Amino acid sequence: MDRGRQPRIVVIGAASSSFSGLLADMAGSKELDGSEIVLVDINEEGVDLMARLGQRMVKEWKMKTKVTATMDRRKALKGADFIITTIAVGGVKTWRQDDEIPAKYGFAGCSVDTNGPGGLFRGLRLIPPLIDICRDVEEVCPDAWVINYSNPMTGICRAIQKTTDVNVVGLCTAGYLPRQVARMMEVEAEQVVVVSGGVNHWVWALRILIDGVDRYEDFKARVRKDHSEAYYRSSVELLDLFGYWPMPGANHVAEFFPYFYGDYDDGRDDGRYPFREGHDFDKRLERDKERLANFRDQCEGKADLEHKPLESAGEAVRMLLSMWNDRRTLHYANVRNDGIIPNLPAKAVVEVPVIADAAGIRGMQVGSLPESVVGLVQARCAFFELLADAALQKSKAIALQCLMTDANTVSIPRARACIDEMFEVQAEFLPGFK
Repeated sequence: MDRGRQPRIVVIGAASSSFSGLLADMAGSKELDGSEIVLVDINEEGVDLMARLGQRMVKEWKMKTKVTATMDRRKALKGADFIITTIAVGGVKTWRQDDEIPAKYGFAGCSVDTNGPGGLFRGLRLIPPLIDICRDVEEVCPDAWVINYSNPMTGICRAIQKTTDVNVVGLCTAGYLPRQVARMMEVEAEQVVVVSGGVNHWVWALRILIDGVDRYEDFKARVRKDHSEAYYRSSVELLDLFGYWPMPGANHVAEFFPYFYGDYDDGRDDGRYPFREGHDFDKRLERDKERLANFRDQCEGKADLEHKPLESAGEAVRMLLSMWNDRRTLHYANVRNDGIIPNLPAKAVVEVPVIADAAGIRGMQVGSLPESVVGLVQARCAFFELLADAALQKSKAIALQCLMTDANTVSIPRARACIDEMFEVQAEFLPGFK
């Protein structure tokens, strides 16, 4: 990378209304002032709107950053230093199917974008176009870093690593780990380091350092005292069972186990867990429509900008700035294992603390996972390996094998029926599967 200039950042999948926060992070960053931000999407109207919103941001905030939009991906990638991928395939339509169809067959969850049939089919839809993107990166800007935000994070990053040589790192919720601990322990997030390991949406805290001192036992006592009911109830139960605190949020972690979701009788007298009332997809569509209308008003000067320029940018901006300016900063991200966690497969993608600097992204050695939990995580690594293979080989048989490795699958006939219906209703987004 030529660091005698400001970076060129390409965002692919930039037409979503949820992208405005990341756009503001980049447009409002003084350290990125004068950079190029190129927005790419297949939705021309949507990506042009977001570009105009970004242009108003940099103008009002008196920045020299250039924000443009294009549907020509290879043109956008020419000279790129960083590519942020945040694509979806099928939008709310397929997300709704990922939630509602599996529910008919006894599969329940929260985000339904990582595990179960929902996570499986989201991966089957997203991996082929993301591989196409990364092959373009290999040809057009091979030294660039791809920062992936799309889920299922682990399966996507693994598929990219299996088929391309691009530099890829995955970012999701793990950046919030120090903030979660800080909130519970009533300290500042800057004081906290969490030594953790696992897969995206489900890691185990191995050590919790506050001002360099291991305070894990104090943390365990605090969560047992203050969080044994309501939202964190399931996480406290897992702590009591396995001896380690699962992270990030209880709703995500619970999706990896068959104990917490669903309406069946599990022998408790006090009911189920309070994570989720269910997605209201109609409300989501209406909210997106309202947000896009508001963005148009912001672009035309009829409304104030929703976002403000912030000194504390989001995780992706902090990471790429650290790589660009050789800052050597700590993050929590998804990378190839290669011995970071010795008792997980070397080829697996793991979510661990990493260092970002001019050399790129390097995972920190966190040590072996405890015997009480390592088998659970190994099984989930197998799930994501099969997910990557199913998408790359366009194989319905491997897709079924993948689902059968999920701890939430308890019926072969229901799993088969669910897979068959999902392939039928999403056929337009899954060409070539046999």
